Formats: sequence, structure tokens, C-alpha cells
Amino acid sequence: MRGFFVAGTDTGVGKTQVARALLSLLREAVPLKPVETGCEPAHPEDALALIEASRGKFDLDRVCPYRFRLPAAPLVAAEAEGKTVSLDVIEELVARAAPKAVVVEAAGGLLVPIAREIAARTIEQADPAERAPAPALVTNLDLAERLGLPVLLVARAGLGTLNHCALSAEAIARRDLELAAIVLNRVSGEDDPTVATNPRMVEELTGARVLGPTPFVEDGAKRPAIIARFLAPLVAY
Repeated sequence: MRGFFVAGTDTGVGKTQVARALLSLLREAVPLKPVETGCEPAHPEDALALIEASRGKFDLDRVCPYRFRLPAAPLVAAEAEGKTVSLDVIEELVARAAPKAVVVEAAGGLLVPIAREIAARTIEQADPAERAPAPALVTNLDLAERLGLPVLLVARAGLGTLNHCALSAEAIARRDLELAAIVLNRVSGEDDPTVATNPRMVEELTGARVLGPTPFVEDGAKRPAIIARFLAPLVAY
């Protein structure tokens, strides 16, 4: 399976804009925003933006099967409505994309919980008092591992990003996942002094390929095209 799993170091770092840019480069790619929270279920803005970037030819229910009103982690938002998120459903949607590439945009950071799953323990492993299966939290990182896609990590360009990038990169490495690149994305028109030094420091801390910082573009409709210039080397295959 070709494609990318677009995750963020935090909320509001511009994952959707980066995902849109990827879709503009991968002309036949299938967009997927498995879970969107803090939205009107009939009008999930991020998912609709991905569909628009894909020239509007995809069904909303297949692009974004889980849509919740509460602006919270997917698991929290789903439980607030008495619903659950199924990783099997998401995997099936990704599998349907083959042989085309797929761009999957996560909801939130890598360790944000999206579901609960029964984790069976063997009798040898379990304490006699804990032999019953227990529900375990499932995170975006677990989903990325199941899908097996390279992770494209989106982070703020400025102050505070070093720790976020280093911790996220370490979590990805522990799962033996491929970190395609870290995109340092400007989310403000005003730079702080760290914007100039962060690319070098993030590269030294993580050993990852660092793209950016991308320029800040006030017009949201124009951002994906600008960001795509920085992402082009990733899709030259």
C-alpha cells in the first residue's frame, strides 16, 4: 500500500492543509479522515476539505465514517454519543483504496485515544485475578501501526516544537514505523526566534528528514499549493 499517515504533534498544527497538499501531488490518491470531532456530522470541515482537494469525487461516509460533535479526543467524543470507533472498518476502507495511494489524516496527536479494544491475555501471562480480557486504549499510533503507512509528522514551526517532535519521533521509532518526514508548519504570521533554528535542531534530535518551515499564507485556499512545494520530494516515486 502506498501513501502516508498524516499525524500531528499537537492540535491546530495544520494537518489538514498538509494532507490537502499531498492529495494535490498524488493525483489519484484516496483521502481518508477516519474520525473528525468538534464538527457538525453533516458538515465535517476537514473531511470535506480533503474531498475538495481530491476534486470532489469521493463519498463522505467512506472518507470520514466517524463524525462527532464534541471537540475532544475521538474516544471521548464517541463515548459522549454512546458510539464506538472500529479499527476494522478503517482498515477495510484503506484496503479498498488499493492499488491507489491513500492519504490518512489522524485526529489529533499520535497518542490520542480513538477507541477501546479487548486485549486478550494468555493464562500464562495473566495473574489469576486478571485473566478476564480487559479493554485497552487504542491510539492513533496503534492505527498507524495497523495500517503500515509511512508517517508524515506535522509540527509547529516555532517555540515548543522541539520536545513535541522528539517525543513523537521516539514513539514512532519504538513501533518500527517509517517516519517519512517532519513538516515544520507556520501557523502564525509572526515568527519567534526559534523558527530559524528549529529545522536544524529537530533534525539533530530525531535524525528525521525535516521539511520547512513552510511560509504562513493568510488565504487558506492557497496554503496547500504552497505547502506542496515542500512535500514534492516525498512523492517523487
